[in-house]
Amino acid sequence: MRIGIFADGGYEKGMGHVVRMKRLAEELKRCLITFYTNQESESFLLEEHWHVIVKPELRQHEFILREIKSKKLDLLLFDILGAPAELLTKIKAETDAKIALFEERNPKAIDQSDVIINGIYGHIRSRVYDQGNTRIYEGPNYLILHPAFQAARNDYTLKKECRNILVALGGSDPKQLIFRVLAAADQVPAMKDKNTMFVMGSASPHQEAARRQIQKKPQYTVIGQTNDMAGLMKQADAAIVAGGISLYEAVCIGVPCLVLSQVEHQTATAKTFAEQGAALDLGLGELVSDETLIYQMSRLISSYPLRLSLHNGGRPLVDGKGIKRVSAILQDLYDQ
Repeated sequence: MRIGIFADGGYEKGMGHVVRMKRLAEELKRCLITFYTNQESESFLLEEHWHVIVKPELRQHEFILREIKSKKLDLLLFDILGAPAELLTKIKAETDAKIALFEERNPKAIDQSDVIINGIYGHIRSRVYDQGNTRIYEGPNYLILHPAFQAARNDYTLKKECRNILVALGGSDPKQLIFRVLAAADQVPAMKDKNTMFVMGSASPHQEAARRQIQKKPQYTVIGQTNDMAGLMKQADAAIVAGGISLYEAVCIGVPCLVLSQVEHQTATAKTFAEQGAALDLGLGELVSDETLIYQMSRLISSYPLRLSLHNGGRPLVDGKGIKRVSAILQDLYDQ
């Protein structure tokens, strides 16, 4: 099976799209895979198991169509902000490639696709249905997490004492929320004797500035781009996360978490988890008052009953098996 994967990332876009597709490519690496991405994501995606091509800025749709035809791609995976319906229409008309879109809601794009996989955009309760000729898979059952999260979930035990805290605010942290958390932590007495891990992605341009602040505190640790987020989360007794993939990762393992969303669409996810008793949702991180952030951080760290409630509320919602389900869906699509 020859697969083309289209995913962009970076400081403004965030890294969720390319992280998700890289994980899926690792699951599908027995296939012939070509990534089509932007300059900011090239170094992150480089691997010996597949090719990585940076798309041109100009006449991009024509370039993509030529690539699909010349490489005789069988399956196309689009994980970008708003799949281009006009391009999808041309692909359908001029090639035999099957099309799968990820986290897509545009009806015109959906109409030109074979499969939609909305692990995040879907409802908290998973479902499968048809919209015209397109099969749609929604909900956490189809969320693409690294297989290590399922293993970490099986090994995780919530401790009564909160000693280890993980802070993971996205690959690029575009709203620079790490500085909000650092300032609030100085006002939370309970933080002074906690081991706190700050995970910062390679797409964050303020990484060095944050690192300088963090290194002043001997109980704080800075972790750059990591391939073992599951292992780090398994060590945590509580977490402060953004409302994207890190929220799902924490909920899957069972780590009680407080959510500071980076962008508007993350707030809907965080709110839904909070309504299920699976997380503390503070809304958009840039709008949260200092007082609220300090109070909720202190509350999460200090209250075992609260952390236990969040742990028990979240684990039934994300089982960590989505990557296997999605891989099977794509294989079925190719076989049709």
